[in-house]
Amino acid sequence: MGPEPDVSSGTLLAATGLERPDPTGMIACPKPCNVHYAAAYSLYSRDLTQYAASWEDRGASFTFVLEYEFENQILAALGYSLRWR
Repeated sequence: MGPEPDVSSGTLLAATGLERPDPTGMIACPKPCNVHYAAAYSLYSRDLTQYAASWEDRGASFTFVLEYEFENQILAALGYSLRWR
């Protein structure tokens, strides 16, 4: 688990049309993610969770982001499909 630098607002705007100020709170998600950018992602086959570095300063919101990804890791380890999450 670890932080990744947020994508810039210019990169996010060019790729998605979404306007956000810097720091954007978003990072690029590699395949097999079903989205291109998110606040955090997990790769279950590697037990890896990455999150946008700017979330570390957001208190309860940061806790929520990490709890969600940890829940996903547990569900994946138990063999559940995560397509709905």
